[in-house]
Amino acid sequence: MNKNDLLIKNFKDKSMKKLMLLGLMLCIGVCVSAQTITGTVTAAEDGLPLTGVSVTVKGTTIGTATDLEGNFSLSISSDRAVLVFTYLGYKTKELPVTSSSGPLNVAMNEDTQLLDEVVVVGYGTMKKSDLSGSSISLGEDKIKGSIITNIDQALQGRAAGVTSVMTSGAPGSSVSIRVRGQATLNAGAEPLYVVDGVIWQGGTTSSNGLGLSLGNGKASTISPLSTLNPSDIVSMEILKDASATAIYGAQGANGVVLITTKRGKAGEAKFTYEGMYGIQQQLTRLDMMNLREYAAYSNSLMATTSGGTEQPEYSDPSLLGAGTNWQDAVFRRAGMSSHTISAQGGTETVKYFLSGSWMDQEGTLIGTDFNRYSFRANLDAQLKSWFTVGMNAMYAVTKEHLN
Repeated sequence: MNKNDLLIKNFKDKSMKKLMLLGLMLCIGVCVSAQTITGTVTAAEDGLPLTGVSVTVKGTTIGTATDLEGNFSLSISSDRAVLVFTYLGYKTKELPVTSSSGPLNVAMNEDTQLLDEVVVVGYGTMKKSDLSGSSISLGEDKIKGSIITNIDQALQGRAAGVTSVMTSGAPGSSVSIRVRGQATLNAGAEPLYVVDGVIWQGGTTSSNGLGLSLGNGKASTISPLSTLNPSDIVSMEILKDASATAIYGAQGANGVVLITTKRGKAGEAKFTYEGMYGIQQQLTRLDMMNLREYAAYSNSLMATTSGGTEQPEYSDPSLLGAGTNWQDAVFRRAGMSSHTISAQGGTETVKYFLSGSWMDQEGTLIGTDFNRYSFRANLDAQLKSWFTVGMNAMYAVTKEHLN
């Protein structure tokens, strides 16, 4: 072996050693940086293990799921990481861990944001999670988000599964509401309205007497809720399922609309004013002929009709005027205004809510209008406390008299 071969061999040996040393260092680095984190996931309410909880490393695609006993094992590739725990019906939880973290015990809390919503039903109030029947809620914000004269008009396009159609264009006219029934033989298909626990009946003229037939029995042309001020409403609940309407018997066969009005709150007296003004008009009208155009049309029609003779008054259309546009004569731009003043307050034992409103709606058809003057008073009092205070006062007076 000459000198050149010896140098080449030494170079190859040194290169091989360096490569082996570099590979060993990389292996050691991987072994050091990769750590395994173990733990158990349980429910915070009862401590039972949760199966199928998703456990992922935040910002990566590394993840796993808990087994039947709530255990998990996950490898992290750095000294510090954040584990994200997600499970249906529970709040997402993030937990920072390090390479020295021992077995983790993670307790997850239920997401009760939706389950704790209170819904008004026929039996009182209950949590939305406990409601067995199907219902639709309509809050005060949605009711105030539209210009309406009757509260039943607020259901148009805002309640899923509920059909709402205007029966007439007259001011104060009712809205045909269909919750469950669509057609009956001898009875109406309108739902039952219940205001603050009291069934609301409207003794109004039926549509059949006015030449209006909807095909579902008699329907009122004037809303039974027209005397109720929409500003006094807090919420509306529409009960659709049979189990939810069972308390009302056969009266609730077509569904029930529960209306809750405002109540007083303990504290200093609070006065509120709500006002509204609007303009109503027809957006489109029929394109009609004037008198001269109609006379020319009548003459041409008679000329092409066998045996037809022109009417003498239409012999020279140029002598005629434009005539009367009866659409302009009977329709108008109509104003609509509403004013409401309310007061609420009281103590822990006596709470009050008072409101007075005035509604004035002119119809777009001359001669039609709708006026409403309403007053509402809600008083909530704890009579037991009053009775106790009265008895204590009577006892004190009697004791002083005897002494």
